[in-house]
Amino acid sequence: MDKKEERLNQIIVATIDILSKEGADQLSMRKVAKAANLSLSNLQYYYRDKNLLLIATVEQYFQSCKVEVTHTLNALKAESTPSIEVFLEKLLNLLLLNGKSNNQTMMFQEIWALSSRNDELKQAVETYYRNYCTWMVALIAAFSKQPEEVVSLLVPYAEGYTIVGTVLPLNKESIIKLLVKLVLKM
Repeated sequence: MDKKEERLNQIIVATIDILSKEGADQLSMRKVAKAANLSLSNLQYYYRDKNLLLIATVEQYFQSCKVEVTHTLNALKAESTPSIEVFLEKLLNLLLLNGKSNNQTMMFQEIWALSSRNDELKQAVETYYRNYCTWMVALIAAFSKQPEEVVSLLVPYAEGYTIVGTVLPLNKESIIKLLVKLVLKM
């Protein structure tokens, strides 16, 4: 990783940390600069304003999700050719996250809330979901003849699960089994 990439990563990590611990209302360019051990002008060299910083954070979140899912599924494929059931179980295990389980999930909820009041950020979040769904369709197409339907069921469920997963009457394992059954009946 070169110096610029290292600095950009440092800025994004600081942004995620502030968003997840203090919320979007407490996020400021000054606070990010301080947390990243940069001057405000140095931060603004990389990200002119808070919107660009948040958009970069959304992009980094998407990339990290892709890397995690791809790594796990590649490891599964290396072991053997998984059945659709095994593939879906692994995928759902990765997607169904408690919203408080990690800083990135908490950060994305904050950005999602901000996007309802900020058109530029709303476009970035919609682009994130569009790209995410396109990527998921391609990923699932190797296992299903109806990848668009599967993605249309699983993505909104996974997103909602981050908010209400801890209060549902079924545990995560039971929900995964239920969703796999539903997908297999499609």
